[in-house]
Amino acid sequence: MSVQVEENKIIFTRNFKATAEQIFKAYTEPNLFKEWFHPQGASTEIYEFDVQTGGKAFFAIRAPQGTSYTVTQYNKVIEPKVIDYNDYFADKDGSIDKKMAGMHNTIHIETCEDDTSKVTSVAELPDPKAAQQLIDMGVEAGMNSTFDNLELLLEKL
Repeated sequence: MSVQVEENKIIFTRNFKATAEQIFKAYTEPNLFKEWFHPQGASTEIYEFDVQTGGKAFFAIRAPQGTSYTVTQYNKVIEPKVIDYNDYFADKDGSIDKKMAGMHNTIHIETCEDDTSKVTSVAELPDPKAAQQLIDMGVEAGMNSTFDNLELLLEKL
């Protein structure tokens, strides 16, 4: 996986031995999403999951160090190429935490010539300082671990 920081954006790129359709399903089907969308050693519990333009999701990631809740609002979903959404920290009831900055994310899925597909995940934060804080908090290791889970899931599909 490669990671770039450009101003207020963190860009993660990784190739997978899977079709764009398989990767898209892993992001958009709840039974698949909960299998991989968390760092290793954690789990995902889904309360609401409507991945379509204008849709919303609410889920928890349970890790040994605690539970985090996320509300996702989908801006644009184009199968099997683009998932554009905003993520927000939330409380256990799904109320967005207004004290925490939200994050705009865009997932681009491209089919490559070598029977792989490239995922480019762009996380856009309010400012460069917020992006650097995420890097300093270990977001790269967390994303790598999460993408390792995705790779394991894709091998089974």
